[in-house]
Amino acid sequence: MKMNKITTLLFASLTMGMMSSCVNDDDTSLPEYTPLIFGEDFSEGADNTLFEKEGWLNFAETGTVRWTNQVYSGNGYAEFTSYQSGQSSNIGWLITPSIDLDAQEGEKLVFQTAQAFVDNAANTIEVLISTDFDGTNVTAATWQSLSATFPTTSATYYQFIKSGVIDLSRFTGTAHIAFRVKGNGTTLDGTYQIDNIRVYN
Repeated sequence: MKMNKITTLLFASLTMGMMSSCVNDDDTSLPEYTPLIFGEDFSEGADNTLFEKEGWLNFAETGTVRWTNQVYSGNGYAEFTSYQSGQSSNIGWLITPSIDLDAQEGEKLVFQTAQAFVDNAANTIEVLISTDFDGTNVTAATWQSLSATFPTTSATYYQFIKSGVIDLSRFTGTAHIAFRVKGNGTTLDGTYQIDNIRVYN
């Protein structure tokens, strides 16, 4: 499996230039998401560093792997990979700051995700929402999975795709949105990337 991953890198490197230009195009069109309630494009972090930003929580539920900042061709994004972690389970959460859902109506969520070397359907990413998360105790909160479009195992590596518009209008109060990846250091060791998170109405 690792040999297939290595040989695929050449093809992936050839497509990444096209991918990054697509992401930049999407960045320039983001003003259409107005009024903007919350936004994150991961443009502030240094390449290949632990993602740390005020209000966010980067949490390893199992294992020690956490989300990192990555930059390619000037575009920043967050990445989670359990490749070579040496651990039997890696579950990583990236949780937004609090978002007030009572200040307006008709909230919607959009974002972009990409994958690389995800060749097992059990190596998953999902997006969740909680209205009772206290900012600290992740597993004690009630999290509800949201329906979104994610890259499949057959998706082009490193090609960001749009989530589709996710309706948040049924939720009230103070909310947090989480991205959770499940993997390990052996058979579920692919990479996921997220970018251009927007909540708007």
